[in-house]
Amino acid sequence: MGSTFMGLETGRRALTTSQWALQATGNNVSNAGTAGFSRQRLVQATTEQLSVSLGGGKNVQFGTGVRGELVERLRDVMVDKQYRDESTKYAYYSTKAAAFGRMEDIINEPSETGLAKTLDSFWASLQGLSKNPQDSGARSVVRQQADTVSKTFNYLATSLTKVQGDLKNELDVSTKKVNDLLQKIYNVNTQIHEIEPIGVLPNDLYDERDRYFDELSTYVDFKKVPIDATAITSGGMGNASKIAEGRMDVEIIVPGGSSLHAVDMINTTKAGSLTFTEDPTTKAITGYNTTTGPVLFTASNSFSNGKLWALLQMHGYQRDGETTLTGEYPKMLDNLDKMAAAFAKEFNEAHSKNFIKSKDASGTVSDTYGTNEFFVASDGGTVKAGTISVGDTIWKDLSNIMSSRDGNIGDGSGALILANIKTTSLSDLSAPIGSFYQSIIGDMGVATSQTIDLGKNASVLMDNADQRRMSVSAVSLDEEMTMMIQYQHAYNAAARNITTVDEMLDKIINGMGLVGR
Repeated sequence: MGSTFMGLETGRRALTTSQWALQATGNNVSNAGTAGFSRQRLVQATTEQLSVSLGGGKNVQFGTGVRGELVERLRDVMVDKQYRDESTKYAYYSTKAAAFGRMEDIINEPSETGLAKTLDSFWASLQGLSKNPQDSGARSVVRQQADTVSKTFNYLATSLTKVQGDLKNELDVSTKKVNDLLQKIYNVNTQIHEIEPIGVLPNDLYDERDRYFDELSTYVDFKKVPIDATAITSGGMGNASKIAEGRMDVEIIVPGGSSLHAVDMINTTKAGSLTFTEDPTTKAITGYNTTTGPVLFTASNSFSNGKLWALLQMHGYQRDGETTLTGEYPKMLDNLDKMAAAFAKEFNEAHSKNFIKSKDASGTVSDTYGTNEFFVASDGGTVKAGTISVGDTIWKDLSNIMSSRDGNIGDGSGALILANIKTTSLSDLSAPIGSFYQSIIGDMGVATSQTIDLGKNASVLMDNADQRRMSVSAVSLDEEMTMMIQYQHAYNAAARNITTVDEMLDKIINGMGLVGR
């Protein structure tokens, strides 16, 4: 026969369990606006059943109530992975799109102040000179327009180089942020490992680690490597719950190369760090360091998506065996350098063939040819977009701008030949300068548009994954209110049950055995 007081204990357990369930619900409501918080539920289970004899050889089992097993957080690991994968892609494309946007702002084509319009004005001034070769005003316009072309080249090169430096600074800051996140993940892993063996699920620490994983996914593509799964299932971690997550190592994914084991909980006492290798002379980024040594970038070995890889691609990096930088900004600067050098070379050669006949005091006729340093490098080196300038000879005397091909002062055919360079296929470019410039602007526009479109697609997929994740993990106040009412009624029913049992016991204790007194 069961104990007379059995019902009290059953009611007490129900009362206590409902109270803790309400506590978990109240915690969810309190953290409805907390970033990264995963809603929690008290997992309930029946207590051991009690065998009771009903007499006549009949035995039955009565339940003895309910108990709280653990407080688990509601989380979908697969949806988390989908979200982080899309977050990595979105960060990659959005970072590239922003850098392309700054490039487009600098190039500023088509516009009234862009390089294309400036070159057109320069060709027009030469055509004007061909019609009025004796007009010093026309020569002054040519010199001024030549200076404007040079300064436009200089502005483009200087501005692009400055943004390239900003990208390098952003890369350095982002690298430090990655290393900080890796160390934080290592520290949280350590705390989790201290708590799990005593049978407690450190849900707040799990949430904190997932927040770090979410943030890390915007910088690099990585994978989590659980290292305590076997110990948890086999009982090798003390009283750890079977659904405990354990510690997580982090490996940064590097397609075609050695993966970077950034968080190694077994073999290290602190998190690893991501550092890039540089060429000691050019300071170009050439690769990255791993625990086994440096790994150089190649055509097939590089980072996969993420903000760091986008910054590297835009700023530029040097592949193994190559001397030039691979990247969008180096490519644009190199094209502008080629364009400026080819333009200066072709123009200087054509100008050096123009000449003017003159007589000295004795009547001797001599030919004075135009300078082949109409355009020069301001630093005395090779002509580039950042150094091209009008030569000192042209600045000293307007008459040094030669416009004749037959030597007569009234001939403007030489100036017309200079103007026709606009449509001449330059040997170093294999195209007219205008066409070459249009092609690099077109390539930039296509790359920008493609990056923006891919970024939009990644954004949609990331938002969809986030909505699925929130449907599992986020706190719904409507649902919590429903659960709160449910637990409240369960609590009230348990209290009513205890009251009923108490009245029965009162009858037994105080109302029985009074006959004959």
